[in-house]
Amino acid sequence: MEQIYKANLQKTISDFYPVYLKKELLKQVVNDGLVINNKKRSCQLSFKFADIVDVSEYDTLDEKVNNILNADSVLQYIEEFEYKRQYRHFCYFKCSEIPPTKLEELVENDAVYLFDKKGETLIDSYDKPSLYIVDNLVYLKFSDRLNNETGNEIKFTVICVLDKEHSVIELRFDRVGIAYKNSYNFYRDKINGILEYLRTYLSVEIENIDFKAVIDYIKSEKDNISIYAQRMQRNGTTAYLEAYDDGDGVMPILGELGNFIEENKELFDTDINTNLIKDKLLAFIKEIEVKSDMPMVKVKLDDRDIKFGITHNYKGMEYSLFMFYGELLGDKEMMGYVRNYLIECNRELERCISPNTVSEKEV
Repeated sequence: MEQIYKANLQKTISDFYPVYLKKELLKQVVNDGLVINNKKRSCQLSFKFADIVDVSEYDTLDEKVNNILNADSVLQYIEEFEYKRQYRHFCYFKCSEIPPTKLEELVENDAVYLFDKKGETLIDSYDKPSLYIVDNLVYLKFSDRLNNETGNEIKFTVICVLDKEHSVIELRFDRVGIAYKNSYNFYRDKINGILEYLRTYLSVEIENIDFKAVIDYIKSEKDNISIYAQRMQRNGTTAYLEAYDDGDGVMPILGELGNFIEENKELFDTDINTNLIKDKLLAFIKEIEVKSDMPMVKVKLDDRDIKFGITHNYKGMEYSLFMFYGELLGDKEMMGYVRNYLIECNRELERCISPNTVSEKEV
């Protein structure tokens, strides 16, 4: 089984990692001293040891990456890299406090593989998850073996992040080709399976987060975010609204109509009749936004230039599925930043609508 897992890991990286991620992986293993990649082939002094791979002689990125994958030290490094790297898809849930003894029981009962950075062999496997702890974050890595009709196999990874400080569960995973999916509900089934694992083995209560309400709150209360596209369903029809590619975050149709009213304020304030027209237009815009179902929106965090989409009620479930756009590089803490931002906005919203909220003056 270990050899199958190893071969699938190598194939997944070689065939399915995008170029930008291969570049990042090569850069990191070079920086950590596991690989030599003297691009200029200069006379610069390079110490070569038996367990260090030298890929300086290869010209293409794929040649370099495929050769480093033959080294066990690099594969072991990749196992940790999988915890830290960014993923295309993610979703969030609230959870009750995780009993500390439950994590200890998982290790003591050999129900998980405990990640050991100093280990000399591969840790991950298909039979059970691996456990990795950093500060207040607990990582569980679930590895699945997928195959297509021609017998090719790859490794599919889901990273479960348990944020103990905020009592939040985050699931991270990448897209997988349709040939390797066994059902239309592939991602939904993976998410639900891991949530059930957490309920069973960690005895946590899991609660969905209403991100439709969170996005509405952000739109009205925050000025560092843009909603630049959305899918709208109204009266049985679906409309796809996309912003232009020039970076302008104004929502087409509704946003442009609102801007038109604002730009022609003096005209609309001419008399009682024009004021009435303005009020009716603004009420019409508000009615569409409130009564229409927005199953999908695209969001941009302006201060970080981070773009992601949100599909609400994903595949009939009561949770939302998120998806990053563009290359997943730049800020290494991007996923943590997005999680903290959205969860804090949700907490602000809950405080606003809580019937038990009492102002400091009243106290």
